[in-house]
Amino acid sequence: MPLYEYACPSCDDQFERLQPMSAEKHTDCPECGTTSKRMLSLVAAPISLGEVMGASVPSMASGAACCGGACGC
Repeated sequence: MPLYEYACPSCDDQFERLQPMSAEKHTDCPECGTTSKRMLSLVAAPISLGEVMGASVPSMASGAACCGGACGC
């Protein structure tokens, strides 16, 4: 189930709700009870440290960081 963020237009409280995707896009504010709208949120997505946007990235675990000789500096 996704975690949705809400903002209350009355008291400016921001809160989260764990709800199914089919849930209404409005819910009551836990502070004042005013109907609050779901906010647009950023999504955190895991990425591989070995590849970012198709470019190879040196492994930090092997000590091959930039200016360690791996990047040609």
